[in-house]
Amino acid sequence: MLSSNDRGAAEISRRHRSLRTFGRRLFEHAVTAARGLGFARLAIEADPNAEPFYLARGAVRTGEVPSGSVPGRLLPLLEITVA
Repeated sequence: MLSSNDRGAAEISRRHRSLRTFGRRLFEHAVTAARGLGFARLAIEADPNAEPFYLARGAVRTGEVPSGSVPGRLLPLLEITVA
């Protein structure tokens, strides 16, 4: 259901994306964990289709970054305050 890479990125598999509460709960857990570790903010390199999900939870767009997997594609760079 979840894949990740060495940069700390996580992605819900396409098969399980319809489980809306899973994504919300995973995000809430990440925010809680970051807060517990003393982080002030989280940076999110979002899939363009997931940007509304993060914006609805308080993230703000701070720019764009090149995709690490699709040449020429730009991803929204978002940030959320967790402190």
